[in-house]
Amino acid sequence: MSNLVLSDRVELTAEHRDDLFNGVTVIKGKAMALFSGRKESEVRKEEQDFMTIPYYAWAHRGQGEMAVWLPREESLARPLPGATIASTSKTSVSGGKEGTTLNDQWEPKNSNDYSHPYLHWWPNKGTQEWVQYDFTEPETVSSVEVYWFDDTGRGECRIPESWRVLYKAGNEWKPVTKVEPYSVEKDKYNKVNFKPVRTSALRLEIQLEKDFSAGILEWKVK
Repeated sequence: MSNLVLSDRVELTAEHRDDLFNGVTVIKGKAMALFSGRKESEVRKEEQDFMTIPYYAWAHRGQGEMAVWLPREESLARPLPGATIASTSKTSVSGGKEGTTLNDQWEPKNSNDYSHPYLHWWPNKGTQEWVQYDFTEPETVSSVEVYWFDDTGRGECRIPESWRVLYKAGNEWKPVTKVEPYSVEKDKYNKVNFKPVRTSALRLEIQLEKDFSAGILEWKVK
C-alpha cells in the first residue's frame, strides 16, 4: 500500500529517459504524500513529485516494496511512519548479506509473510550470525523487538535456537543486562527489555538451529 494519493486533477506527463534501464518511458506528476504525525491518528500531508517506471523494468531487481496502482482516496493510502532510531540506522550483516529491509517500518502479517521483504542467512545452517545497527548519533536505548522469518512448508528458514543483544562500548561489543528472557516465537514481535545503555550501535547475535537457517522481517529499537 502506498502513502501517495493521486488527485483526479493531477496532471501526468510522459517522458522518455535514455539514461534509465537502457531507455524507458516514465510517467511523472505530483501526488499528495501522507505521513504519520507525532500524535496518534494525526496525519500530515505534503505535495510530492513522483515518477513511475514500466512494470517489466522493476522485475528481478531484488526484494522491495512496490505499488502498481496508486489510491485516489486518502482512506486507502498508508501514511508513511515517522523516523525512528532503527529506520535511520545503517544496517550491516554477517556474511555480506543485505539487511536494509529490517528497518522499513512495514508491519509483517506473520512470520511466513513472503510479500514482506526480509533478511535471511540461507544457505548457512547451524551457524552463529549477526546483524547490526549503527545509529546516526549515540542514543540511550533499553529495548528491542524482533520479528523472525520462518518459511516452514516452503523453505529452510526457521526461528533461531537463541539470540542476544550486544551494544558497542568503545571498540568492544558487550552483552546488555537483560531484565527478562529472550523469547523465540513465530508470528509476533519478540521483545526484550534491558538496562538502559548509551551507545552508537547495537548488534543481534543469533544462533541458527542445526540443519536450518533463519531470517528477520523487522527489528525495532527503543
